[in-house]
Amino acid sequence: MDQRRKPLLGLTLVFSLLTTALGWSSAAPALGAQAAAAPTVKNKVYAGYQGWFNAPGDGSPINNWRHWAGSQPSPGNQTFELYPDMSRYPASARYPTGYAALGNGQPATLFSSYPAAVVDQHFRWMSDYGIDGAAIQRFGSDISDPAAPRALVRNSVTTKARDAAEKYGRGFYIEYDVSGLTDANVEQVLQTDWTNVITGQLRLTESPAYAREGGKPVVEIWGFGFTNRPGTAAQAERVVRWFKSQGLYVIGGVPRGWRTDADAKPGFAPVYRAFDMLSPWMVGSSGDNAAQLAADRDALNATGQAYQPVIYPGFAWSNWKGGPRNEIPRRNGDFLWQQAANVRRAGVPQAFIAMFDEYDEATAIAPAAEDSSQIPTNQYFQTTGTDGKYVSSDFYLRLAGRATRMITGQDPLVAQVPIPLASGPVFFRTSVEKDTDAQLTWTDTPGPGGTSNVTGPGGTGTPSLAAATGEDNQLGSTALRIRGAAATTAHSHAYFQAFDVDIPVTAATKLSYSFLPKDAGGRNVSVDFVMTDGSTLRDSAATTTTGVDMHPGAAKGQVGAWTRIQSDFGPALNGKRIDRILVGYDRTGTSGPFTAYLDDLTITNS
Repeated sequence: MDQRRKPLLGLTLVFSLLTTALGWSSAAPALGAQAAAAPTVKNKVYAGYQGWFNAPGDGSPINNWRHWAGSQPSPGNQTFELYPDMSRYPASARYPTGYAALGNGQPATLFSSYPAAVVDQHFRWMSDYGIDGAAIQRFGSDISDPAAPRALVRNSVTTKARDAAEKYGRGFYIEYDVSGLTDANVEQVLQTDWTNVITGQLRLTESPAYAREGGKPVVEIWGFGFTNRPGTAAQAERVVRWFKSQGLYVIGGVPRGWRTDADAKPGFAPVYRAFDMLSPWMVGSSGDNAAQLAADRDALNATGQAYQPVIYPGFAWSNWKGGPRNEIPRRNGDFLWQQAANVRRAGVPQAFIAMFDEYDEATAIAPAAEDSSQIPTNQYFQTTGTDGKYVSSDFYLRLAGRATRMITGQDPLVAQVPIPLASGPVFFRTSVEKDTDAQLTWTDTPGPGGTSNVTGPGGTGTPSLAAATGEDNQLGSTALRIRGAAATTAHSHAYFQAFDVDIPVTAATKLSYSFLPKDAGGRNVSVDFVMTDGSTLRDSAATTTTGVDMHPGAAKGQVGAWTRIQSDFGPALNGKRIDRILVGYDRTGTSGPFTAYLDDLTITNS
């Protein structure tokens, strides 16, 4: 939900809607072959759909940056936290920013929600990943002046969402957010918009994809009862009664303390009772939601009202309002999955995911940057790897789809996340940058092979493996560093566990990493794997693409120079699974120090 809107005073009752120029029409499109047939909200999982991003040149009446920033996004000038995976958006909808290039060298661009291709892509993802549909957000601050550019853009995005929902067989319904309205205009704005725009000009409820419950079109009103939102109890109840008098099924987006008036306006019990379904807002609550779910369910069962729990993947807004980075961690999907599992345990067969595309507060499940290679090099942004593991950009779409199946009873209850963090073609990538990349699972922990005849640098202590910042690196400011010394000319080796993974190997699987040996001993450092069956990469006879054995005993690289080590090791370990990634040193016949740096480690199946 948008918390930054400022009230717009007054209501202009002029509808000068430029239908042709704005790319939307008032008439519902013809029924598509995949049009959703009378979708419901019960026994379904919907995601909130903001559709609120704009950029100069996007063809919209706003024609300027919106929601990414108030002007061109650039270092220190942004109001969003989670960077989108721009490789998944149409090239025609990528707009240049003021940031430096991404870590992978690609230009730093952002999308606009206005182009039909973007909305179409979003609903295609909902279909591909098994999310039932979207609650199309409609903000009071946008619609209070129906002739203003923001209202025109909102209408255009909404009709594009309708078209895409029909095309991909998804359901949708309108969700009003009263943010930006006042006590003086909240009733008139909502009623006028529904009458004149939603059912009048746009005729949305005529769409076969528009959600209905008990034959009634669904509408949600979000914000009544919140301490920082407009509407007295009497006004709010009149609004709810008016929408119900229009033959609608009305959902209430209400404070999570609705039962007890905790963090909510007092005296709203009659308002809550008037709704057909309640959807208490849980974003910001980081604890276990089981007790709230049970109490809400029981209270609503007693009044004969339905319940739509809100679940979300995580939260942060350090780039916008300050506060800690990764404020409510996603925990690599565990946070969202625990909430979904509790919904299933509570026996509630529907839910609302907050949100589909809110990159602003890092609640988006839409594809996001995976690591430092996909965000600008001169500005922090949260990534899917922020919690220290490599997580694919579509992971939260995959997870939301599985949560949908579990909540609605298509799949059994499973307590743990049931899907892999990555499904390819990239299965692992890290430059070990803090707050954005996969981090070491272990530090200085010997792995299979152990250590022998080695000490720390200078002949004392023990060898080490660490993520070193501000030293030698290829990307960002951090790289893996292994260092120590061979105590004798006898066989010396040190194998350190680095990353805990679970990666399937096919004949097409490849490894690559940047490598900098700082001395002759450092050339005998290499990445190694331990497979689930106990076998290793070093003993597999796999070689680099230049024919050098992948065993650390075979020297690689050039002292003092970064090189790219690549190995098409798939055929040697085809059909196995990588259990741990190691970094190893192995040398015979020479004593002395060894130091090497490794960066941008990547494992792919393509």
